[in-house]
Amino acid sequence: GFDLILGNPPWLKLLWNEQLVLADFDARLGVKGLSAKQAADLRAEVLSSPSRRALYLSEFEALNGGKSFFGPTNFPYLKGVQANLYKAFLTRSHALSACEGAFGLLHQPGVVEDPRGGHLRAHLYGRMVMFVRFVNELKLFSDVNNGRPYCFSIFRGQDTLGFRAMSGVLHPSTITASLNHDGKGPVPGIKNESDDWDLRGHASRVVTVDADALKLFASLYDAPGTPPEQARLPVVHSREILQVLRRFAEAPRVLADLGDDYYCTEHFHETNQQKDGTIKRETRYPEVASEWVVSGPHFYVGTPFNKTPNDPCRHNKDYAVLDHTTLPDDYLPRTNYVPACTPAEYRSRTPHWLGAPVTDRYRYVNRTMIAPTGERTLVAAIMPPGAAHTNGVTSVCFTNMEDLVWFSALAASLPIDTLIKTTGKPNLHESTIGSIPFPATSSPKAAIARALRLNCLTTHYADLWAQLYTPDFNADTFTKPDHRLGLWTHLTPEWHRHCAVRTPFERRQALVELDALAALALGLTADELCTIYRVQFPVMQGYERDTWYDQRGHIVFTNSKGLSGVGLTRAEWTQVKTAQPGDALPDFAAAYQAPFDRCDREADMRQAYAAFSARLEAAQ
Repeated sequence: GFDLILGNPPWLKLLWNEQLVLADFDARLGVKGLSAKQAADLRAEVLSSPSRRALYLSEFEALNGGKSFFGPTNFPYLKGVQANLYKAFLTRSHALSACEGAFGLLHQPGVVEDPRGGHLRAHLYGRMVMFVRFVNELKLFSDVNNGRPYCFSIFRGQDTLGFRAMSGVLHPSTITASLNHDGKGPVPGIKNESDDWDLRGHASRVVTVDADALKLFASLYDAPGTPPEQARLPVVHSREILQVLRRFAEAPRVLADLGDDYYCTEHFHETNQQKDGTIKRETRYPEVASEWVVSGPHFYVGTPFNKTPNDPCRHNKDYAVLDHTTLPDDYLPRTNYVPACTPAEYRSRTPHWLGAPVTDRYRYVNRTMIAPTGERTLVAAIMPPGAAHTNGVTSVCFTNMEDLVWFSALAASLPIDTLIKTTGKPNLHESTIGSIPFPATSSPKAAIARALRLNCLTTHYADLWAQLYTPDFNADTFTKPDHRLGLWTHLTPEWHRHCAVRTPFERRQALVELDALAALALGLTADELCTIYRVQFPVMQGYERDTWYDQRGHIVFTNSKGLSGVGLTRAEWTQVKTAQPGDALPDFAAAYQAPFDRCDREADMRQAYAAFSARLEAAQ
């Protein structure tokens, strides 16, 4: 065999794409906008030519012949996985390598992520020496999307289970620096304090993946009973994150353990339910909640009313940010879809659970598409009864309302977000949601109170508030002394608008305290909580460093892309940022009260963690 094999094999799925073939004959068939009938008529016209028909069939035969060749007869380790040429090169390189040889290939991460690829992984892991997952932010591959991950794997000729892994690498120099590092100092994150990509190496970036680590990964990310050697490989930034994952694995309960006490649904399919006349595209304000069809941008972390579509709404960024301090008590945002059939028919087509439409209930919702490189990966909130949603959103119903709010509180936290980030998945569906740790605590009241105050923004949540309010809420306080954080003594069993936290300053603090409460429930230390923030949330760090609050708790300036239009422009901010108490501000800044300051999330999380730890000790 060969002593050395190096390569960048084709990243090419063997899929029949009729549209591409037909577009070679008539470009109109490759352009969006044709109706189904127009496309069918044009297809028939194209294939009426004997020569074109022969070429069409030749392409089809070649594709299917290739799929057959790369099937399990010639490539037994590819049985059950989607055919992709790079996978065939991986297994062929194994066969061609000498016992003392080595080979390294660039490839896509699907080989370590495919839930059906366990048989192939067991074959690869036995010979793997090093696995490096890159992100193309530096455009080392200029023709590949900058957010697209790719991998470089090194293998030996003989079987010995155990290899080193690195994730989130931006440049090969980080690999060399990490292998040569002495292990001293803090682990660099993805970005540095100047908001530049951090290419520094550190010994902790090199994670040892042995039988115990694979057993851990199988327990967290795969179906019960999956052999460790077939486990999917998560995105683990450093050894410290591996330790955090061990804490997650020790959780005695996950959501799926609730069994029949919860139900997950994608509700309406955006395309199919337009075709069958269930919903139709129409941007307007709904008159009642049952006319609201929720889309992903409508909500954010712990915030059911985050944005409203502009009219007309041309794309998923064509939304306006909502001001919670001025939101009417009965507010509903614009909807891009409305019912297209009678109310009775619409209700009958709604997914049912326990004999009733799911829209009769309050529900946990999260965006189905997730962005591991964004500010937050798990974007979740609580939706009120009546509202439907498209398949860009996944929702969960609970038989117990306390379970609903406690799970929503956990989902709003950085620890659970970290778990979702490590999956490396682009979409979040029922199987992953069911694997989220759901620790049973004797008293999650502090977390429930904060989740309620974040989500219960309008009268549509009055019943949920009334069900879960307890007098303990009034004795609670924020853990940070600041005049912009109000007392809790005004809370009542009946919902009123001041039950909700409304200023950006208070809402941020409530989320920080959920981070600390989730960390305590999952057995994480304050150091571990701060570590995952430093290494897993570079976008959030960049926003925190340049988000400024006035003395009433409003954002006066922010660089957050998700808060476009909030606060002053950078040019305006430059003119007033050093204002002191009593200074006269220009008319464009008259709504704000100086002086202005920023928050330190690590310090605030540590303070909250210490305060809640003390409260728990005092209660025992």
